[in-house]
Amino acid sequence: MTSGDSTTSTGNDSSNNLVGAFREKVKLMQTWKPGSTPSNRDRLELYAYHKVAVSGDAPSSLSNSANAAERAKYQAWRSKSGKSQEDSMRLYVQEADRQLRVYGSAAVPIPHSNTYHTNQESMSPNVNSRTPQTTPANNNAGESSSVSNIPRGIAAIPLLCAAVAESRKAYLRRLGQTSIETAWWKRQESLCAPPGSLTALPESFLLSIARFIEHITLTPPGHGGGGVMLGGGGVNVRNLIASFCWPLHKCLLVCWMLIILYITTFRSALNTCGIIVWGSRRTGLSLNREWIEIIPLVGHSIQIMCESHQPLTCRLVGLMLLPFSSLVSFINRTITNITLASSSMILILCVTWWYWLLTIPFLMGTLLCTAFSVGFCFVLIEFAGV
Repeated sequence: MTSGDSTTSTGNDSSNNLVGAFREKVKLMQTWKPGSTPSNRDRLELYAYHKVAVSGDAPSSLSNSANAAERAKYQAWRSKSGKSQEDSMRLYVQEADRQLRVYGSAAVPIPHSNTYHTNQESMSPNVNSRTPQTTPANNNAGESSSVSNIPRGIAAIPLLCAAVAESRKAYLRRLGQTSIETAWWKRQESLCAPPGSLTALPESFLLSIARFIEHITLTPPGHGGGGVMLGGGGVNVRNLIASFCWPLHKCLLVCWMLIILYITTFRSALNTCGIIVWGSRRTGLSLNREWIEIIPLVGHSIQIMCESHQPLTCRLVGLMLLPFSSLVSFINRTITNITLASSSMILILCVTWWYWLLTIPFLMGTLLCTAFSVGFCFVLIEFAGV
């Protein structure tokens, strides 16, 4: 067999594996009874990927007699237009896996599946990455970890990493197919707390900035229906604006991940303090959950951000937090008493307060300023047609 035949055979096997995984996942989701009710946004994501995988792109228009539910489905379907059926099947499998982990099952916890994944995936903000193995390996209390209890923010870290990996050309192409009504940032919500609550303020503030930048990129200059062309039709002004905003978009995504990790870590630390002082019975919280489930998930998320295949911005932010993850792993290996181990973590957070409240915010501010400066370079690249 020649090398060309071998490549073709490998490609066919890969395609067959994907189709088989897609069909199995569709059957599973049709009979799935979630432990908690999925959001409408998540339901529409699955619906849209399935429609593109089975029927292709959405039609250009919808009947005027369609009701609100039909219009929501149509908009979700249309937002995925331009994706190949193979990509849509892959993304359906990934989104289904994520929802199984986030919402769990009404009967038993959903086990981690070894469904089809490829090493090279086309990623955009509405595309999901491989989901992490979130069951803690060191459950020395003997309790079974329910994946339905995974915090939404932590479950979203791999997906946000995938969004950061979106290339500039893919970003421009996606914006060209997106309307203000179907804008990606506009559809996002706080993941660590209910919208409108005090804990959700950091995420809400970041989302407001991101939506403002996205609105600028999606609003065509002038009064026409499309972007104004410079130089007698040579360069699209909207593409210039989007190229400038692309680095800011990526940095806002990593800032969102950082906020999620901050809120999850410090909330767990406060819960741990309450448990140590008042006890589990009075607080209604479990020290096993905080130390054996939540904190390892934070460490695992940091390690995901540091993986070699992740974008540079993700790895930089992951490296900022890697010392904390390493210290927690060290404590977990050397201290068997959960109360003493949790107290050690709290002590580390107190001693390193300057790093969390001064150093990391300063570094993130530097990263945002760098992204703003680099944006002008991408404007020149777009203007030159490179």
